[in-house]
Amino acid sequence: MIPFDKIALIGSGNVAYAYIKALKNNGIKPSCVFARSRDKINEIESCLGIKATSDFNDLFDSDLIIIAVKDDAIAEVALNLKKYKGLLVHTSGTQPASALNCVDNFGVLYPLQTLTKNFEVDFKKVPLLINASSSIYLEKLKSLANVMSDDVVECDDSDRALIHLSAVYVCNFVNVMLQIGDKLLENKNFDVSIFESLVKETVNKAFAMKPKNALTGPAKRGDVETIERHKSLLKNHLDEKEIYELLTDYIINKCK
Repeated sequence: MIPFDKIALIGSGNVAYAYIKALKNNGIKPSCVFARSRDKINEIESCLGIKATSDFNDLFDSDLIIIAVKDDAIAEVALNLKKYKGLLVHTSGTQPASALNCVDNFGVLYPLQTLTKNFEVDFKKVPLLINASSSIYLEKLKSLANVMSDDVVECDDSDRALIHLSAVYVCNFVNVMLQIGDKLLENKNFDVSIFESLVKETVNKAFAMKPKNALTGPAKRGDVETIERHKSLLKNHLDEKEIYELLTDYIINKCK
């Protein structure tokens, strides 16, 4: 049973779209979506079939409002909702729940996933980290989250921030490593797809064996000759060489 009769969202970016789709896929149609521009309003209504508005007053009859905007805009957005009596949550990994304490009932519904509008994700597998200002609203938020995902975790602000930081390493920085690999091959007849099997096996082993036990490569082996050969290949890529040296030293000194 869904503990909220009407759910509204604020935002028109990647996270907002992911939540709208996740709700709809579970038979929950958001009552309204707030977007600032007419173009975004038209896009939401035509692409998602959801009523959209640029008037905060249209959100006040909802039981739950999900704020899915950039971190530095959350508090500013919340100030427009000071008279709201339902549950107000944001979707940030780093902002504390108290960023919304201009209202009585607030919380967090953070998706631990990289989300892009036009790339479908199985939301049932997305960990949802939740928190709320009262036990009553925490239980309500948990009930909704359990409908959307099979992996719901109660998590306070400090733990969530640490998880978000760790996610930057395992997601964003990994993506940058792939970009570097792609860049180094850009003048050859290869592209990043040549690494697909390697990357997938690396990830699978890391989760099966723990990352430290799955690590291989010249730095792990102490293969100085290969390391020096790699450095010579990077003589015209100074930024990438610096990253290579930093990570190689880290492996040699920290990953015993």
